Amino acid sequence: MSGYDPTMAQPICIFEPEQYDLIREAGRLAGEALHRSGAMVKPGVTPLELDEFAETWIREQGHIPTFKGYMGFPNTLCMSINENIVHGIPNTKPLKEGDIVSIDVGVTVTEKFKAKDFTYVGDNAFTFPCGEVSPKIKRLLEHTNEGLWAGVDAIAAGNHISDISKAVESIATRQRYGNVEEFGGHGVGPKYHCEPFIPNFAGFFDDYHDTEILVGMVLAIEPMYNIGVSDIFKHKDGWTITTADRKPSAHFEHEVLVTKDGIEVITDVRNTRNWKPE
Repeated sequence: MSGYDPTMAQPICIFEPEQYDLIREAGRLAGEALHRSGAMVKPGVTPLELDEFAETWIREQGHIPTFKGYMGFPNTLCMSINENIVHGIPNTKPLKEGDIVSIDVGVTVTEKFKAKDFTYVGDNAFTFPCGEVSPKIKRLLEHTNEGLWAGVDAIAAGNHISDISKAVESIATRQRYGNVEEFGGHGVGPKYHCEPFIPNFAGFFDDYHDTEILVGMVLAIEPMYNIGVSDIFKHKDGWTITTADRKPSAHFEHEVLVTKDGIEVITDVRNTRNWKPE
């Protein structure tokens, strides 16, 4: 999930080294839930079937679907198809050959830390092709994944959030995609979303302060590129975000832990850096 409301944002969370293994585990589980669900994407399958599978799998591992009930969201997966960008609600409409399906999923792990319950959240997204898609759509998926990794590569202790934003924006600009500005990445803490917001465009910092990247931060990077314009609109369901011109959009996300030794992409359970749609 993505979005920025400065009146609701939780403070920056800095995890202690003793907590790293648990945040790694939350990231691993979120990555597994995402790709196990994505493996089911094929013509005839319904989004609700994928959602039910993901919820069952997460609960069987002994953990909690982060999104279900978060700010009133009704499901385990955000599923956004074709021109829908983010926050789509799974339904019973079967997927079709040529669709693209963005799946966004979070997993919450609760463990004791210093004698208190503490939650750790893994969060990631991937846009899966349903059957054969056009060359233009393949390029959209490949380039959005490239934008994600450009953002990841800009992360280092001592760098700034604007470095991530510039990197993500550079790929969108080079490939001439609409770059969604209203939504972006975010810090991850025990209450899930926290500061800093991570916009996918550098102009954000004309109005908001920049933030230094620190050891112990967990950052979710999530570009959203559109084949057409960057403009969006929200559906009457209060959640689903769609491109204004109804042209396709792709959304990719990884969660990154910043340590004294560098960074760890804790949701990358399938080595997706060089992924290309077949």
